[in-house]
Amino acid sequence: MADGLKDEYNEASAANYLCLSARTLRRYRLMGRIGHHRSPGGRISYTLDQLIDFQLSTRVPPLQAGTAAA
Repeated sequence: MADGLKDEYNEASAANYLCLSARTLRRYRLMGRIGHHRSPGGRISYTLDQLIDFQLSTRVPPLQAGTAAA
């Protein structure tokens, strides 16, 4: 792809893309918070769509007008 994005990411590059440590990404994967693929050889990979879905699921909505922050 021209913009440097790939179709598949290994655990280290997916963690880097999400600005997480590989250990945190692994913990999220084991908790079921992020989708992944496992090859017949046992390698873990993530698609760009899975990474974006995770980013969207962790997004905090902005405060609405008229609500006070605690």
